[in-house]
Amino acid sequence: MRFNRNAFVWRALRVALPLVILAALWVFADGQQVARQLRSANMGWLAAALVIVNLQTVMCAWRWRMTAVRLGQALPMPIAIREYYMAQIVNQTVPGAVAGDVARAVRVKGDSMKTSGTSVAIERISGQVGMLAIMVVGLALAMMHGDVPWRIGATPFGIGVAIAVALPITFALLPQGMREAIRTGILSIWLRQSALGLLIAACNIFAFAFCAEAIGAELNPVAAAALVPVVLSAMLIPASVAGWGFREGAAVLFLPVAGVNPQAAVATSVAYGAVVLISAIPGAFFLRRPRTLATDSSAS
Repeated sequence: MRFNRNAFVWRALRVALPLVILAALWVFADGQQVARQLRSANMGWLAAALVIVNLQTVMCAWRWRMTAVRLGQALPMPIAIREYYMAQIVNQTVPGAVAGDVARAVRVKGDSMKTSGTSVAIERISGQVGMLAIMVVGLALAMMHGDVPWRIGATPFGIGVAIAVALPITFALLPQGMREAIRTGILSIWLRQSALGLLIAACNIFAFAFCAEAIGAELNPVAAAALVPVVLSAMLIPASVAGWGFREGAAVLFLPVAGVNPQAAVATSVAYGAVVLISAIPGAFFLRRPRTLATDSSAS
């Protein structure tokens, strides 16, 4: 096998860069204090966060199944849940944040890899739209009420609005087949997709807020709706493993606006990352069972 130096360097950077950021935050935010806050975290609130993250995973699997069925792919709910957990553990442990989604598309491809890949892609897109909607509305309300200063919230708000404006333009430029798939999988059932997308995004925000409560850093609902999506959007940066480092950096940049000190911001983000990782552990049991959808369906 030919050694690809560029690929090796990129993979190494995805691991090293988050570690550098975390080390810098350890120094900046007084790592000993962060560790003390984590050790004294309220287990009840962390357990609540764990429950809601698992609920979110099940709802994501439901959204995926709903999209797949609309596109003509048979995807029983138990298989959708199983494969979503598998994708979660891969995304939490492999650099890049999409390897698990590629894996679930391949594992349930049945007779059509194209349909399977399209259903996964649409499900991921619709998930980001829900978070984007909450972020834009939350930031607008927070800036109007003075919970978030305009100088802090204007940039992420502007980026969010720009993305929202770009969505229909991007849709118009997509190939005809992809546009038809989006119409079938999202637009023709937009009410159900929107409601589910908002619920899933809210689960993410609540889970983060519960981790803040566990640390002792309270986030009021408006501030949580405005700032948590901004913090979690840092997890989309591909130069990391599950957003580690970048998420904590974003927390230190934005959460102090809501009265959360840097130590509590880092501790909250670390607690959230740990909760998400623990919630994905059931997926590890399915990694060594690469059965296709066709095999599972015939076995059921």
